[in-house]
Amino acid sequence: MPSAPPVRLPSAQITAHTPTGEGASRGLPTPPEDVGFTDTAALIDSADADFQNYRDKGGVKVLNKAGDTLNVIQTHVAQVQSYASPLQTVMDSDPGKAIRQTITAIVDNIPPLLKVLDDVAQVHPFIKVAVGAFRVAVELDLKRKDNDKKISILFAEMRDMMAVLVQLRQISRDQRGGDGNHTVQDRMENLVIKTRDDITDCASVCSAYSKKHTFSKVIQSSSWEDKFKGFVQVFTTRRGEFEFELSMYVGRVVNTANDRLVTIDEKLDRLAHFFEACVTPEERRLTELVKANGGVQAVISDKATLRKLYEDKGLAPLLVRTADRRTKGPAHLKELKGLQEDLKVDTETAIRRNFKQFERMYAIQKRELEEELRRSMHREGDRIIQSVTSGPHDKIVDPDIHEIWKEMTWRGNVKGRYFVLALRDYFREHFDKIKRRKSNATPMVKSTRHISEEDEWALEYINVTRLQPIIEAFDDDASGFITVAEVNAFTKARPDNWSLLHWLAYLAVGHQMAMSEYAEKIDIILAKMFSLKALVLPANRNSIEQYLNAVWTLVASLTEAFRRIAKDESLMGKFESYVKSEEARLQRNLEDARYDFDARDAVDIVRGPGTIEKHVLPLLYLLLARHFEIMRLALTRVLNVDEMYDAYTTIAWVMKSIDDRCRDLKDLFIQLNLDPGQQFKIFGYEIFRFRHDENEFTSLKRLKEANFLEVEYNDGVEAQDVDPTTILNHPMQSDLEELFAKRVFVETEADARADPHVRAIIGHWSGFYYGNNLFPIDEMLSLDIHASSSDAKQFQAAGIATNGSNWVLSGEYKVDESGKVTYALTITYKALVTENLRGQLSSNCTMLSGTFAWGDNPQSFPNNFVLKRLSAEAMKYWPSPAEWTANKNRALWKFACNAVRDDVSRRLHSWTYLQQRWNTGKEYVRLRHKMDMSPLSAEEERALSECYRRNTPEEARLYQIFLDLRRRSVPDHFIVGCDACDSQIRGGRVMCLSCGIKFTVDLCDKPECCAAVIGTDARDDLATPHLPSHDMFKVRTAIHPIREFGPAHEAAMKALKVARKILEDAIQPEEESSEANAKTTTAVTEQPQKRPICAKCGGVVSQPCWYCIECRDPNAESCAGIFICDACDTKYGGFAANEHKAWHGLVKVQVQSSADVATSERAFFDACMNALEGNLKEMQHNLDQSLVSVDEKVEFVKAKLGLKMDERLSAMDSRLQRIEDLLLALALGRSVDASSASVSPAATGSQRAIASLTMGGSLDSESEFSSWVRQLRNSS
Repeated sequence: MPSAPPVRLPSAQITAHTPTGEGASRGLPTPPEDVGFTDTAALIDSADADFQNYRDKGGVKVLNKAGDTLNVIQTHVAQVQSYASPLQTVMDSDPGKAIRQTITAIVDNIPPLLKVLDDVAQVHPFIKVAVGAFRVAVELDLKRKDNDKKISILFAEMRDMMAVLVQLRQISRDQRGGDGNHTVQDRMENLVIKTRDDITDCASVCSAYSKKHTFSKVIQSSSWEDKFKGFVQVFTTRRGEFEFELSMYVGRVVNTANDRLVTIDEKLDRLAHFFEACVTPEERRLTELVKANGGVQAVISDKATLRKLYEDKGLAPLLVRTADRRTKGPAHLKELKGLQEDLKVDTETAIRRNFKQFERMYAIQKRELEEELRRSMHREGDRIIQSVTSGPHDKIVDPDIHEIWKEMTWRGNVKGRYFVLALRDYFREHFDKIKRRKSNATPMVKSTRHISEEDEWALEYINVTRLQPIIEAFDDDASGFITVAEVNAFTKARPDNWSLLHWLAYLAVGHQMAMSEYAEKIDIILAKMFSLKALVLPANRNSIEQYLNAVWTLVASLTEAFRRIAKDESLMGKFESYVKSEEARLQRNLEDARYDFDARDAVDIVRGPGTIEKHVLPLLYLLLARHFEIMRLALTRVLNVDEMYDAYTTIAWVMKSIDDRCRDLKDLFIQLNLDPGQQFKIFGYEIFRFRHDENEFTSLKRLKEANFLEVEYNDGVEAQDVDPTTILNHPMQSDLEELFAKRVFVETEADARADPHVRAIIGHWSGFYYGNNLFPIDEMLSLDIHASSSDAKQFQAAGIATNGSNWVLSGEYKVDESGKVTYALTITYKALVTENLRGQLSSNCTMLSGTFAWGDNPQSFPNNFVLKRLSAEAMKYWPSPAEWTANKNRALWKFACNAVRDDVSRRLHSWTYLQQRWNTGKEYVRLRHKMDMSPLSAEEERALSECYRRNTPEEARLYQIFLDLRRRSVPDHFIVGCDACDSQIRGGRVMCLSCGIKFTVDLCDKPECCAAVIGTDARDDLATPHLPSHDMFKVRTAIHPIREFGPAHEAAMKALKVARKILEDAIQPEEESSEANAKTTTAVTEQPQKRPICAKCGGVVSQPCWYCIECRDPNAESCAGIFICDACDTKYGGFAANEHKAWHGLVKVQVQSSADVATSERAFFDACMNALEGNLKEMQHNLDQSLVSVDEKVEFVKAKLGLKMDERLSAMDSRLQRIEDLLLALALGRSVDASSASVSPAATGSQRAIASLTMGGSLDSESEFSSWVRQLRNSS
């Protein structure tokens, strides 16, 4: 298809234009033909028609797969070229060009349109609300790095709608028209406000869609596409309304809708084809598998089917799985569980859930655009650009840089080093002239330069040693070249009251100084957090430890790598105002965002313009300061389980931006033939060094030697007036009285006035959800249904879910033609998850049964429900469908007997009844807790279903609290997996003191795992297998795998040494004194030391046994301590005894023979030699690579020089040939008299040769001339 030309709007006023021919039928009235707006429908038509030609070809499949890769590729040419050539080949194919050109035309047309609309808004201010919303929506979309082609189509329709408003330039503000003789503002103002709302809603939907898991997008694609088509219809309608209103003023004839625009149905059909063309083979395969397994709702409801699809290798490109060896087991289950929860959230719920966060990002982006507009206005000292035709320098706003650029005659860009040196020389020359004039006492001529003598101090810092930070300040893309656009962006960011020289000095030295201070503040906050975590409530400890395990590693990888400098107070005072203003700006944006990031683009919106490394440390400092205040609340309040998780994900999104920037820089360095490892030690004060090479940061040797800052927590020096409601994003755990308050149904006035069909359903109901194989599949339902006070034909209810979350129920009924009444109930939880029920009442109105599904507007209802007018205690014994079908009478009789027996036992408070309830609760907690770690067997699923059935909602709520406390109080060793069973370690973590070069050998404290042998095939860094006889130490609190490992390892080694000495002294027999010593001394022979006993059972311990690391004086060389026999540790786990606590760390004292010592030493030596051999191999490989690179460069230089030499010799041959021809011509043209003249004996060879030729010389003379020419050539 022909390439759609980019829009180029002229700065001159657009004149009236009436399109003719096809253009008129398309109904695009806005600009003249040279403006080049292209209707979206036309673009889609062309792309679709062209794509159909290639639909059945193999290249289309590769193209679709490549499309996902291209969504994350930056448009920078250097980066795109770094991808594999097959991808480029695919995108250069005809079908690839068809779609790429369409999307490119859509995106390129928007920026110039915005410029024109800004001009129109100056004439007609009432459209600013719509133009502003359009601009913010576009900016938000541009900040998303993974834009979807479907979203681009929406923005194209939005663009076409807004393009119609360009016609307002032809209409004056006071011009009147139409039947009522109104102004254009009177007729269109309400329409513009509706348009603003439509644009905002569309942007919100796009934001929610972009945050969904790719798997979810595909499974729920039909509902999302319906949403998109709805907006296309809205924008098309708005466009038609705009044209109709404008036709009153521009004198155009309004044609019928079919003549004026493509009909909406046709446009939606074309959109459907375009959406289909965007589907990758993996997405198509997933859609087919979902249909084959019963549809969307069936897949969402069936965990086994969903897991099967999730683990399908053919669908791997749609999933992002954890690759870390240590987390692949449990992380896989967590990701699967997260995907299942994501799929339960339907389109409408996802949009509602995202809307609040979108509103915050929208407000921040709007404020940033307004600030950018203010900065773009003429500022004192800046040049006013009047012409852009005289040269690139005339596009530069700053007068000083403009003058430099002009004097140096630079074109569009200049090498960064040359630019900074020219800046230095320019300012130095200026101050030298000022000094000379002062010394000569000559009158000062007013300079045209905008430089103050007060800024001379800054010149000291514009020198060769600080070239790198100044270049980086200008060169955002790190290409090494500075462009005119980068110069203007740099000067636009300059504080209003600062000169250019002051700004340069800050970036040369002040920025590093300020960031060093932020890094120190971050270290202090993190140290306080680690000091604080031991003091928080047990229910909060697990979430706090998970947060610190993840966040410290992420943040410290930046702060530990950053090259810090000491703070100069006098110098920092010159920059303090800007640093504080930037911190205040970030804090204001964070407050608007509620300190919560849920997407990559949210980070970019909050931090503002510029590269991420310029803002990341103050941004992290503010986030960590807020999270520290939340942790302080955890000392006395039980936090919502999602509070610290959301805090972690916020930090993770910031680090995602860092990693994206790091990856882009790495690709650029490789493209420039530079070593990324060396470049990251230079760029950005080394802030990316550990993000590029994590092994340098997490090496076991470094961890054992690391010494991190320790700060004791002192609540007295912290802020005491913190309001929890201002810093928490989730409500704290509900009050127990509210959770377990007894609810009695009381009829309301609305119930008495209700519709007869509504009255039939009013009252108390209890029931279950159930599937084809299990009854029930979830907790018991308990509803008190009342009539709606606002509508007599609707009903409602409210309550508290098992997990403590509030829910509301709304419902209505429908009567079909046959008179059948169907009740529709929708339960919406506070987390915005919805459940939809559809059912009918029994003839006696005592049972409501039917089907249910999760999510709004589900397409199918695969599961069933039953509600009875029974108490929750009686509902526990209601027969299942299978029992009902097998023998209805027997099932009812059994129900009656069990319900009566239970009621009597409950009234008597019998011990058997209480014990039964307690056992059911324990089994419920056990199974639910196990389900968090691994899938349940079929038998366990039936047992859990029986627990669901036997628990009333109040009992289930109580057990849920026990489950939450158990989940939170059991140590969860985040990102650490067992090397024996490959599961995430919860509870005790055992680490080997003898093995591991890169990582520790980690095991669960289960006996079978501690007794396992870890072979060298399981761990690539093991020189010899790990054996159960190795020395090990155990921790029962989660220690940070990096920050806290070094002190724990050192304490374990010291404790092991002490324990061995105590045991050796106790079991070593007393040596008899020699006779000589007996004669010379009267000392009484000392008795053997008493053998240590187990702190639990009191028996004498023998090796192997455990020794407490903490219950001893660490400064004593040898002292008693707490010993625990191996049997008691296995049987009781952690326990308290006197000063010994259950969570204290233990070291295992093994039986150590001389052979074991030799084997251990040999293994250690072998491990060291293997590590050394590996390092040597790596060095040899690097050296070989370097030599290969040098050889390639030498060959390249040789080839280049050889080519140049050949070119020069060829040019010399040509010149000599011309000289020879000239000489021959001169010789042949001489007169006969000259020819007959005698030749002087002293004549040169050339003279003799010429003479011989002119005299008709012999062949020998001609050969002499040729010989002379050859000699001349050779000498050249």
